Amino acid sequence: MIIEQYGIRLKRLTHGDIELVRQWRNHPDIRKTMAYRKYITRDMQEKWFASIDNALNYYFLIEYKGRDIGVINTKNINLDEMYGEGGIFIWEKASENEFAGVLASLCFLNAVFFILKIFNKSFIQVLRTNGKATAFNRSLGYVLVPGQPKNKNPYYILTREDYESKTRLLRKTAAKMTNDQELPRVEGHISDKNLPEINRILEELMSSK
Repeated sequence: MIIEQYGIRLKRLTHGDIELVRQWRNHPDIRKTMAYRKYITRDMQEKWFASIDNALNYYFLIEYKGRDIGVINTKNINLDEMYGEGGIFIWEKASENEFAGVLASLCFLNAVFFILKIFNKSFIQVLRTNGKATAFNRSLGYVLVPGQPKNKNPYYILTREDYESKTRLLRKTAAKMTNDQELPRVEGHISDKNLPEINRILEELMSSK
């Protein structure tokens, strides 16, 4: 599956990508922002990919200006409660400074909430010590889930309604900056690694071309 908007191209993670991701995930600058900070071996990465290469987990490489610069995801989708748990990390500093992380998040959330419509709430976890990530996610509309006074890695929640209202200006700015006024473009093949709802939407998108 591929999602495109605002000059961002999101490509669903394949087995061929996991060594690149592992190398960057082990980088000291990335590890210090994560709750899990132990070194990830090749075997650990293989087991991790086997656990997420399915219809309830969606990991994408972020491509910006022709370069792979990070990963964005929603995982552990709960179909009964209609939510998923999000995450993102950017490894290329220059692209981070160019607003790429914000553009990638907007592109992904626009697709999840407005095109694929696979859930209506997103959860994330952010280390209390990571003030930059906290501010970034608050700008997208995430709010702290109450009742976590001692949690070092607390949960935040974002509803579709809050995202739509709280990022209206940000999305307009992104559209103007990138000269892209359209909704995300989504394409892909029917697969058992997609939810039936996503396969149905992909089929509709392909038949409309």
